[in-house]
Amino acid sequence: MRTMQAAAMGTAAGPTRAVQRPATRPAARLRLTRRGRFVVVVTALVLMVVGFSMGRVSSQAAGPQRHVAPTVTVRPGESLWALAARVAPHADPRLVVSEIQQLNHLSSAEVYGGQQLVVPGR
Repeated sequence: MRTMQAAAMGTAAGPTRAVQRPATRPAARLRLTRRGRFVVVVTALVLMVVGFSMGRVSSQAAGPQRHVAPTVTVRPGESLWALAARVAPHADPRLVVSEIQQLNHLSSAEVYGGQQLVVPGR
């Protein structure tokens, strides 16, 4: 036992120096507490909600898409019945004439050449 103490304390000539190792530290691991994990998850959720709501607001800012009703120019000498047959050849012309009158606020079936009329989109 005495020799171990002598080796640890040094020799009579003086204390022995320990071999110094290079100063390398192990990579520090990131440790999150329970509260830290909760904060990270809540922050991520808040960022996702804000991101989705911003995308929704920007799509609404573009405005609603407007439906452009098709228009037709009445040919010279063409009647509303002939126009209805030209616009919707496979539909009942009586229904198409009625729709054209309602869309254009026409009180009669009288139309003129060059007149622009809104027609039902089919």
